[in-house]
Amino acid sequence: MVELIAFLIEHFQDFDSCPSGGDLGHVLEEVGFDEADIHKLLMLIDVLNEASQWEVAEQSGTAMRVYWTEESDRLPMEVRGLLHYLEQAGALDAGQREFVINALMFMPAEDITVDMAKVMSLLVLWAQKSELPVLVGDDLMAALHGEATMH
Repeated sequence: MVELIAFLIEHFQDFDSCPSGGDLGHVLEEVGFDEADIHKLLMLIDVLNEASQWEVAEQSGTAMRVYWTEESDRLPMEVRGLLHYLEQAGALDAGQREFVINALMFMPAEDITVDMAKVMSLLVLWAQKSELPVLVGDDLMAALHGEATMH
């Protein structure tokens, strides 16, 4: 999944320039990506298309996200810490954070890592054409390539 998201971010300037549904699936198949991973990514993109129309009520800077027991059991403390950090740094808003949490909750437990949370965050930010602080962007991009690539 990481490679698929990296491919999208690197080959399409933004979400609007990305081919839709079946066309994107064909492009990804031609590149050589796994059909099951393509299907998962296309589902995420469909949800992101719907999510872009959601409006999240503004929360005060003192609001605290409390995790359900199921979320605490599945999401490692490091992942929850990363999401808190990204929100506090202004990289993710509450709605984007919730999308990342929900996407991670549908993944196999062994795939829920800090790097996967970074990649999901990048996907959401890319899809919503969000700006993010440079230092945070470097850290997130490192999850795609193993080193910071933004300058």
